[in-house]
Amino acid sequence: MKRRRFLQAGAIATTGWMTSNWSYQPQDGRIKMGIVGTGWWGTDYLLKYALESNEYEIVALCDVSEVALQTALDKLSEAGVPTPRVYKTYEELYEHPDLEAVIIATPTHWHALQFIAACEKGLHIWQEKPISYDIREAQAMQAAYEKAGIVVNIDFPRLQAPINNEVKGYIQSGQVGEIYQVGFNINNPVGAPKEVPVPDTLDFDAYCGPAPILKYLEHPRPGRMNWRVQQGFSRGILADWGIHYLQNIRSVMELSIPDSVQASGGNTTKNPTAEHPDYLEVTFNFDGLPVVWNHKTWGFTSPLPHTNIGIFYYGSKGTIFAADSGWEVYPGDGSGRKTFGNPRVGLNSEEYEAEIRREFVAQFKSFAASIRAKNESAIKGTFEEGFNSTSAVIYADLAYRSQQVVRIDKSTMDVMGNTKAYEMLKRAYRAPYKHPYVQ
Repeated sequence: MKRRRFLQAGAIATTGWMTSNWSYQPQDGRIKMGIVGTGWWGTDYLLKYALESNEYEIVALCDVSEVALQTALDKLSEAGVPTPRVYKTYEELYEHPDLEAVIIATPTHWHALQFIAACEKGLHIWQEKPISYDIREAQAMQAAYEKAGIVVNIDFPRLQAPINNEVKGYIQSGQVGEIYQVGFNINNPVGAPKEVPVPDTLDFDAYCGPAPILKYLEHPRPGRMNWRVQQGFSRGILADWGIHYLQNIRSVMELSIPDSVQASGGNTTKNPTAEHPDYLEVTFNFDGLPVVWNHKTWGFTSPLPHTNIGIFYYGSKGTIFAADSGWEVYPGDGSGRKTFGNPRVGLNSEEYEAEIRREFVAQFKSFAASIRAKNESAIKGTFEEGFNSTSAVIYADLAYRSQQVVRIDKSTMDVMGNTKAYEMLKRAYRAPYKHPYVQ
């Protein structure tokens, strides 16, 4: 597709981007924010809800895709927001005059370098999860964060929902007895994208950055790449989507980093070239509590379809199922299901999107309050939470790829007794990029 047609495609479907009762009003005192990565998530969620919180002035944008940048600019123009400055690189954006905070919404393989550079500039950071691609990157990011003295919010919007505290309180009440196991799953079809030529509107070398130069895989949305299905850019569904539910579990059950992880899975003959397993089971051992992940990407539907995505807390007196907008209890005595909220809300429904909006706006307001107060007491998605959940899902991928149990030394983050997994704690960067971890 030629450049002009790409830019036209990027400008489609901007109507209704902001809620009907929101309008831009000039206001002093807003936090000056830049966004690195203006793709679908960076624009249709983070940029949108940062504006709706009325806490930020969007002063700078950066993306290596002309389509992504133009789409974001079109939507800002439609919403009546002053045009921000556009930069070709994140390093240039970080030099923007009076910049205070930055959203990092790039693919996972870029997070570490961009986060550490922002720390060195003293910028407050809204960081997409998982925070890093490998364990050693996460450790380098931790060192930079602790030195910088900045506010960091890891994007875990579901921590803003009342469900976690409600479920935690119910468990602590003893009504489902002792929790012997926790399960979480996402059963959602994933198509097989095809390779297409790299569009001339994208700097693909810069896109790949420290990762290998991989295939350009087509995405249904114009100007987007299907990077989440590629191992060099992402560690799959658990790391990209399941991490949200693992974070909820860790919050409810007050868990840190697992002691060990084991995994099994593979690819069906329907998708033999897939880089990630299309079925996977992972068992995290948290101080004797097994937390078990399952996913199937080839069309499996649970006998209770509303439980295709969510969390099960298995107790000695009953079971809790928690979804995004509600939860329910199945008492062990057969007395009948108890429902709280609406656990049967469908993805992308109006009710689902309304809850997503509430969570994101609350998250952005907490981030702004913490920046102004110069402390992180209002932050729920702290750097520590992001570090721990990210580490857990990386260890899960290492367990799957090594086909051995991963046992973790929490003091060093090393893997014990699994040479193959240990060697994958730090991946080689593509020249001229240099891995930030220094032992």
